[in-house]
Amino acid sequence: MYHVRIGVNLYPSVGGSGYVATRLGQELAHKGHIIHFITYQRPFSLMWEQTRGVHVDLVDRFDHPLFTSVGSPYTMALTSKIIKVTKDVHLDLVHSHYAIPHAMAAYMAREIVGVPYVVTLHGSDVHTLGQDPAYQPVVQHTVEHADAVTAVSEFLKKKAHEELGIEREIHVIPNFIDTSKFTPIGGVRLYVESGCVGLRKEAEAIELHPEEKILLHASNFREVKRVVELIEIMRIVVDHFPKARLIIAGDGPTRIEVERKIEALDLCNNIHLLGIKSNMQEIMCSADMLLLNSTLEGMPLVLLEAMSCGLPVVTTPAGGIPELVRPGKDGMVTKGFEQEEFAQAIIELIEDEAKLKRFGQAGRKRVEESFSAERIVKMYEKVFEDVVSK
Repeated sequence: MYHVRIGVNLYPSVGGSGYVATRLGQELAHKGHIIHFITYQRPFSLMWEQTRGVHVDLVDRFDHPLFTSVGSPYTMALTSKIIKVTKDVHLDLVHSHYAIPHAMAAYMAREIVGVPYVVTLHGSDVHTLGQDPAYQPVVQHTVEHADAVTAVSEFLKKKAHEELGIEREIHVIPNFIDTSKFTPIGGVRLYVESGCVGLRKEAEAIELHPEEKILLHASNFREVKRVVELIEIMRIVVDHFPKARLIIAGDGPTRIEVERKIEALDLCNNIHLLGIKSNMQEIMCSADMLLLNSTLEGMPLVLLEAMSCGLPVVTTPAGGIPELVRPGKDGMVTKGFEQEEFAQAIIELIEDEAKLKRFGQAGRKRVEESFSAERIVKMYEKVFEDVVSK
């Protein structure tokens, strides 16, 4: 594919869609394309990296007393910035990650300056927020009339067709991971604090030992991730294996409930909250398995990262997960969403070292073969080429 100039609008925070958008932009830049991230702050994933061919164009913010109650009209400001960047550097296309509000801004920019746009659907912009009456008509129209649409899983494609009312073609391009960055490493040890606020003292940080079974969960603590329920599951696991430990990376809305549940179930010395971390490879390589018991997912990056690190996973059949983790081949996938079933899957894996090792190796191979950056970026390039050549 010849080199193109791509404007990327995205959420720049720690969430999955923003991370994928940023990494994709960097990978495209490595291949010679010019990337302009158009957003309200520097993307989180770029904080520690400089990539040739990558530019950040910040959206202008204008506060006015009229906006006090409703907030500043970000979609209009984003559209104006897309138009300015398009005129300044002659963008060939705009790639909108997460439909709300990015598809709307790209649609308006195309109406004004003619720049084509591609929308990538990531998850709740289809199955939750996208179906809310406050957003659905606009999401449906701006996705339906995009120059191309992609989704990160067959599950989301089906949801978009059946529940969001999208009739056009949707290309399924799964999430990807840098398998050279997320790779198995040995000898990693973690120091953690008690999971209960009142017992945390820096001087008394605990070193986790290899003989202890170390379980890992990482998420944004939204209700759909069921972190509170995971604490209840750990009570069952600890009753079988008193030395089992759960380390939790991330933060979010249910953090206080999680802390209260840890204390209520007397798990202060078995569960440890790490907060938001940037060294996830090291954390994953220090654990024995990853746990994800969500009720709804698109194509969770945390599973790709864990499997790429050779970390066995225990998860649910939520959304696009079965497209990534094949039950009994690459990891443990429960049949339903009951706590007892999930706890028993963890216990079974703890008791079977051979299966633990086999799943870790199979997961790594699965990601290398089907979800590597090299393979997935080419799929996006094909979509972009079709759009700009029209």
